[in-house]
Order: sequence, then structure tokens, then C-alpha cells
Amino acid sequence: MDYVAFIAGLPEIARDDRKLPLAMEEFREQLAYYLKGKDRALLDLFFLPNDHVQVLRLLRKQEAAEGLRTVYPLAVLEAAVANPDADRQLPGYLREFIADYKEDRLRGETSEENVLSGMYYDHMMRSRNRMVREYAEFVMNVRNLAAALNARKYGREVAREVVGDNAFARALRTSNAKDFGLAQDYEFVDRVVSLMNNDDLVARERGLDMLVWDFLDEAVTFEYFSVERVMAYLLQLLIVERWSRMDSESGRKVFREMVERLRKSFQFDEQFK
Repeated sequence: MDYVAFIAGLPEIARDDRKLPLAMEEFREQLAYYLKGKDRALLDLFFLPNDHVQVLRLLRKQEAAEGLRTVYPLAVLEAAVANPDADRQLPGYLREFIADYKEDRLRGETSEENVLSGMYYDHMMRSRNRMVREYAEFVMNVRNLAAALNARKYGREVAREVVGDNAFARALRTSNAKDFGLAQDYEFVDRVVSLMNNDDLVARERGLDMLVWDFLDEAVTFEYFSVERVMAYLLQLLIVERWSRMDSESGRKVFREMVERLRKSFQFDEQFK
């Protein structure tokens, strides 16, 4: 289905934007109006990480996060946590994770967050939509490589930081090569390695986001009014939203707290700029 009127009416966004041209809440309202059925479900995939946050809080007997816009209402998430077999509204991977958590089957070599992320990416990579599959695998590979390089640098076990089980992830877990033996087959590897050598954590994160931005630009080069173009706009708007928050005092505070957690986790003494 084409979305000529919808896409033509969207404000332009650019990689250097530090102010949202369109509030995310307003954009989500427009999505609900213009997109229905399978196309709407495709876009909802990209908001599911908020549901992950809420589900983990509920499983850990913490209060639900206020103001967190999830795909599924809080009541549905609470019901699924109470009994994952009783409510089939949630995606299968999320119900499976809840059941595994409750049955204490998640003890292993990685964190609960990583387990859930791996299941999420696997779910997306089984999508019938080519762009969803390729985007999920690309982002998982990039984030896995960044995590593996960080782990190697600070003497942590790489396997604990890597999610998923594709060929890229398996190479990260087993290779001792500087580039994990991946640079020849994946052109983004050298760029990520270079970024991770930068001592400026903000520049690293910004660079990784711009790598994803470039992927999205290329993915929709010949897409003009399709659902794939809407996807790319959404994902790039999410990047702009993230960095617009970082420019606020509250955003800088959150980022400083994140850096402090990283320092404690990896026990490094880099200068935060």
C-alpha cells in the first residue's frame, strides 16, 4: 500500500537535527490514523523495547514505569506476567520470555536483558518484510560488535555481551582476530572498530547512530511512498528524538548516569567529555 498523502505531509528530518520537527506522540497518532492491519503491526515492532522495560520491571516486582508509551496497555502486560499462557495478545517471544523467567530457566551466560534482546531480534528477523529483517540483523550486528570490542578492551567475557545466534554473533564469541575475522565480509566493521577506539563516549554513540542512519537511507533509496519509507522515517525520527533529549539538562543527566554505570561495570577511568 502507498502512503502518498501521509509521507508528503511529513516534515523533513536531517542527521544533524537536534530539535524534533515532529513530536513522537503526534507522529504515533498519525501512524494510528493512516496505517492499519499488517502495516501498523510492522511499525509497532519498533516500539516493543518499551514493553520490554515494563515487563522486566513487573517481573522483578518493581512499580511500572510512569509515562512509558508501550505497544500493549499496562493491564495486558500485567495479565501476561501473571499468566503468560492465558493471554495470547503479546508476541510469542515475549510470552516465552515471561514463562522462562517465572520458571527460573534464564540462568546462563548472559543477562536477562540480553536474553530478551536476542529473542526480540530473532522475532524481527523472521518477519515477512525484508526491510524489517535486514534492519534487525544490521542493528544487532552493529551493537554486538560494539559490545564485543568493549568487553575485549576491558577484560570481560565477550560471550556474555553478545546476543543472538547468527553467523556474525558466533564469530564474535569464538574469534581471537582483531576484527573477529569479519571485516572482509562486512564493510561496516572497520567503521565500528574505529568508533570504538574513540575515547569520547558521546562521539561513539553518535557515530553508531549515524551508521544506522546511513543504513536506513540506503535501504529506502528507491522507496518513495511505501511502508518501508514510513519505517525509515520513524527510525530516523527516534534517533533525532534521542539526541534532542541529550541536549536538554535532564538528558545530559541521564547520559552522565549511564556513563557512570558503564565505568563501574567495566572499571575503566576514561575522561568523560
